[in-house]
Amino acid sequence: MGILSDIHGLIRLAYNLKPFLREPLSVEGAKAYVQERLCNRDALFVKMVERAVFANPRSPYLKLFRMAGCGLGDVSTLVKNEGVEGALERLLQAGIYVTFEEFKGRAAARRGSQTFEWNDADFDNPAIRTHFNSTSGGTRGTPSRVKINLEHIAQSAPHWALWFAAHDRLASPVIFWTPVYAAVVNRQLMCAKFGRQLVRWFSSGDGGTRKARVSAACIHGLVRWAAHFPKPEFVPPQQGAKIGAYLVELVDQGERPCVVTSPSAAVRISLVMQQQGVSLRNVMFLLGSEPLTPTRKETIEACGAKAVPTYGFSEGGSVGSQCPNPAAADDIHISLDAYAVIPRAQTLTQGEPANALLLTALRPACPKILLNTEIGDSGTLETRQCGCLFDELGYFRHLHTIRSHEKLTGEGVTFVGGDLFPLMEEILPKRFGGTLGDYQLVEEQDAHGLPRYTLLVSPAVGPLADKLLVSTLLEELGKIKGAYRLMAGVWSRADIVLVKREQPQPTARGKILPFRALGSA
Repeated sequence: MGILSDIHGLIRLAYNLKPFLREPLSVEGAKAYVQERLCNRDALFVKMVERAVFANPRSPYLKLFRMAGCGLGDVSTLVKNEGVEGALERLLQAGIYVTFEEFKGRAAARRGSQTFEWNDADFDNPAIRTHFNSTSGGTRGTPSRVKINLEHIAQSAPHWALWFAAHDRLASPVIFWTPVYAAVVNRQLMCAKFGRQLVRWFSSGDGGTRKARVSAACIHGLVRWAAHFPKPEFVPPQQGAKIGAYLVELVDQGERPCVVTSPSAAVRISLVMQQQGVSLRNVMFLLGSEPLTPTRKETIEACGAKAVPTYGFSEGGSVGSQCPNPAAADDIHISLDAYAVIPRAQTLTQGEPANALLLTALRPACPKILLNTEIGDSGTLETRQCGCLFDELGYFRHLHTIRSHEKLTGEGVTFVGGDLFPLMEEILPKRFGGTLGDYQLVEEQDAHGLPRYTLLVSPAVGPLADKLLVSTLLEELGKIKGAYRLMAGVWSRADIVLVKREQPQPTARGKILPFRALGSA
């Protein structure tokens, strides 16, 4: 049944791609789209709740609304009196929210005396027809199926068009340097929708299950046929000089290229060009998949390029993008016609306070229904004006210092920390000696902002062969879930895991966790 469904989706994709591309999007059209939705934002939110929750008997949120004794009329009244964000704050107080663990189906939802059990598929948007399936495994934690629909790509394209327009990059050639997986076509098709043709695609690797690789090959083949995109050219992480040389050629020809990649990849290009004494002036890196820290931004821009992030995730697409006047390295304007974001104060595993972000998706074709839903990130929310194009549209809500408190992320790929428990506490001790608490993976950044992962091994463990230990770590990571194979391969090629004979580090509460994220080294 699954294979037949995939085949039917690919047939729909082949049939719909040409019409999708025949309806181009202008910047004025993008502005009009956003302004019309902002003018009707309250009504759109109520309509989303009616369609996706109260008219959907399977909706997890419906159970929460019933538990709280809240009906559609109550929601409409709350929005009328307090606006969308104010209504969401009141719903949060009533217990209507979903944590990251609940959203992934890894933990039961407990509200008062009631308990609810869900799986990740329960949050699927019932209103969309699937063109192809991807997974969230390469970017946002535990791999889960994500239904991709061309209508959602079309609804997201205006925000990408405005991102390019805000930075005066509408005439720029677009280059990708990313791993090969199915959902990469989302960003490629958004560029094509508003007339930005992909001129080169440098692949940093591929992987995953055999089924995932075959599916990705079919999807990319169809998109290349319809949009005339170039084939991916393999360039591993260590060969950033090749990308840099190509960018210099474009700049010498009078172009102002945009490179869609991860912060880690951009750092690698910048460092090698700095070593060669070559400027990347007029190059802009459009960044996603990882946090853009101040160190990473400084390192990237030291070669003369610009580093500009967007913020989004597999299950919901783009949440917002940075303008030319950021107040922080990762400061973004939230696309308020597409998302509402409120904070939820909580204490992290390490005993540290954080404002977990609760996201509510307003795009009708969003793959998942999101209503006060955590995606494992925390950040700082602000309301202010900075005089840019996004301000003109009414995007006054900002988000910055965005950090994952559930996942380890580097080189544009991610592992959920919780998935490392069996590996660190059972598999490695059984293979190399030691016991629970003798192994710990620490996420850091070097002086240039590049990700580094140090595997701390207690001195109590006997002699070890470091290379064998690292190769075993990555091999076993790839076995945990099929989608992790791509990630383990990227980490291996990037050579970012080191071994240090040192006692694993406790948290503020004295716990020895199998993983820790410590920030800059």
